[in-house]
Amino acid sequence: MRKSIIIRANFGHEIMACNFAAAYGVDVLVCPNKENKEEYNAEAEKIARFMRYFYDVKIVPFEKKDALDARDIIAELKAGQLSDLEWEKFFSTSIEPSVEFDEPEFFKYSPSHYYNILVVPQKLLSDGECGVSAKEQSVDPSVFESLKDKCDLILGQHFNKVADLDTVKKLAKEFNMFVPGLKEHQEVLGIRGVEHRMYHNLYSRLNGSIGIAGTHTWIMLTAFPEIPQVIIYNKNGVENWEAISRAARRAGRKVVTVGFDETTDMTELSSRLKRACVALGMKSF
Repeated sequence: MRKSIIIRANFGHEIMACNFAAAYGVDVLVCPNKENKEEYNAEAEKIARFMRYFYDVKIVPFEKKDALDARDIIAELKAGQLSDLEWEKFFSTSIEPSVEFDEPEFFKYSPSHYYNILVVPQKLLSDGECGVSAKEQSVDPSVFESLKDKCDLILGQHFNKVADLDTVKKLAKEFNMFVPGLKEHQEVLGIRGVEHRMYHNLYSRLNGSIGIAGTHTWIMLTAFPEIPQVIIYNKNGVENWEAISRAARRAGRKVVTVGFDETTDMTELSSRLKRACVALGMKSF
């Protein structure tokens, strides 16, 4: 029996849920965790506004939220219940994103436009629901040394545009990295809290991505399947990235996953990342 899929927020796992809904041909229902009707309606409208870039989501009326019979595929992911067959199904389709034609153009200040690689070296913000903290999901930016001066690097991580700005500026200077919103389209600075569609033109020009698994990962796995990805993940997290990457490659995607934990030698990790980039044809080093 067909069963709708429920979402309660508007981040990476919700994007994943939309792609599963597309694969199974079912509805996506927005039902935020709010007990106050006014707060519920406001949050539901916000989620719907963000997620309609990916899917024609439907808002559950406040009066019906407690009697909802829908599949919580995000909860299944976090419980480790999604099988390899589910991931095969996931990669049987992709999403055609819906743009509104007022999305920002980017790269006015990017050095040369010749090879754009999205880089996410750290987690400065995290919902903490993947079994590991933001700090535990991060790696030292030095592991990306081999990318310096080889490509135009674009920072893709979420950050607080006030508290984290000095850290981000330092990183951008060290790697000669383009930061969306820092010098142009300041309304998109920080990424967190900005509608996903606002980065459409940035993603559409990427030649590859390398970094910590997050919202950007799911955006590319669903709406931009042509972009090669090196996905870095903490082995102690809840997502089975090895199963996900196997299914992606069987579907013809250029995806490599590289796991690490507290025992990993960062010099060796850097070498693995370099080899993964070369294997995907992202750039010769």
